Amino acid sequence: WIPADAAQRIDLRALAAAIDDDERRGEQPFLVVGSAGTVSTGAVDPLPELAALCRERGLWFHVDGAYGAVAAAAPDGPPDLDGLAEADSVAVDPHKWLYAPLEAGCALVRDPEALRAAFSYSPPYYHFSGEEAINYFDYGMQNSRGFRALKVWLALQRAGRAGYARMVTEDMRLAGEAYRLFAAHPEFEAVTHNLSITTFRYVPPDLRAAEDAGYLNSLNQELLTRIERSGEVFLSNAWVDGRFLLRLCIVNFRTSQADIEALPGIVARHGREAHAALRQGAGEGA
Repeated sequence: WIPADAAQRIDLRALAAAIDDDERRGEQPFLVVGSAGTVSTGAVDPLPELAALCRERGLWFHVDGAYGAVAAAAPDGPPDLDGLAEADSVAVDPHKWLYAPLEAGCALVRDPEALRAAFSYSPPYYHFSGEEAINYFDYGMQNSRGFRALKVWLALQRAGRAGYARMVTEDMRLAGEAYRLFAAHPEFEAVTHNLSITTFRYVPPDLRAAEDAGYLNSLNQELLTRIERSGEVFLSNAWVDGRFLLRLCIVNFRTSQADIEALPGIVARHGREAHAALRQGAGEGA
């Protein structure tokens, strides 16, 4: 495991030290994976610097862009996403931020011959004409496969690059607006905002002065359960530095400004109810 910094990005010095340690022990590192949008907070690693390190050390540079790589097409995308151009391979899940139905995964590889060298095979029961064609079993482990790419291709034809850039930009703007609203609300602590992900937690006013970390974790877990059961909104969670946080991830082009403005009031109402219930339960237990 390579530690992360305070912004949840990979620590480049720790990575270089780990590579050196492997080589001293006679082991041969071969792959570095950078994140273009981590699951919990949407943090983007310093991809250009990771690419430079991999070139210097002769390592394959892969980027996990399953969620966040498409933000490179947005004018306001993080500059670190420019490092995608230096990667040997990139993973993208169109069913995330390209709004495609489940499931659709994509692996982009700079040199397709690297895939053929790893996966191509010709058993005696294969017989193809001499015509040039792309046989996808030459490029991965899966032999028979459905036409998952059709739904992605159709969406690209319909929206185009400009349409996707506009929608992704709006999702990021809305997540930033959510961060601002939660930061300004007296009952919340806004923690992170990256790409279209904002994390925050409910902190009752009576706990502002003397934080009870264990209680706040339990309270926000109970709060998330109540929100899910209500059906009013859907949030997920993240653990950051020992804190249980509520996580807002906007990957729906139908999400609106009105949705975001309504969110703090809805969550605060459930937060007060959860806080009262937990306090009552604690009193009865005593």
